[in-house]
Amino acid sequence: MSGRTTSSRRPQPSAPEDDAASRDGSPRRRRGPRIGPIGISPLRVTLFLALLGGLGFLAYAVFVRDALQVPLMASGLAVIGLVFAAMAVLALLSVVRSGRAGRDGMAVMTALFGGLIAVASLMSLAAAVIMSLIWSGTKGA
Repeated sequence: MSGRTTSSRRPQPSAPEDDAASRDGSPRRRRGPRIGPIGISPLRVTLFLALLGGLGFLAYAVFVRDALQVPLMASGLAVIGLVFAAMAVLALLSVVRSGRAGRDGMAVMTALFGGLIAVASLMSLAAAVIMSLIWSGTKGA
């Protein structure tokens, strides 16, 4: 044997030598506004507001009784489905980033969460299509 030990651990990416955090051994400070461990970005704020708007619109469509209830529900479900689809894509990007950084547990949990969000997206979009088919079928009656 050559004296090298084999390990199943991935090599960790090395930080630049001129970084102050790598010199004193303390973890690097996170940049930007945060709520706990979650960073706040303009895209996340936009998706959160769109999700709240879609849920509010869907709630309005459920509780209002008039002739346009079905198309209102279809459009609310479509908005929610598109927001969930964008969130699933962001989760996919986070899985790739976590995997490359060696945070395997975070990558697995994000993949599971992203998969559930993708399923919710497809269910919302399917419900929107079904609602629009119901609406187009009732016009002639």
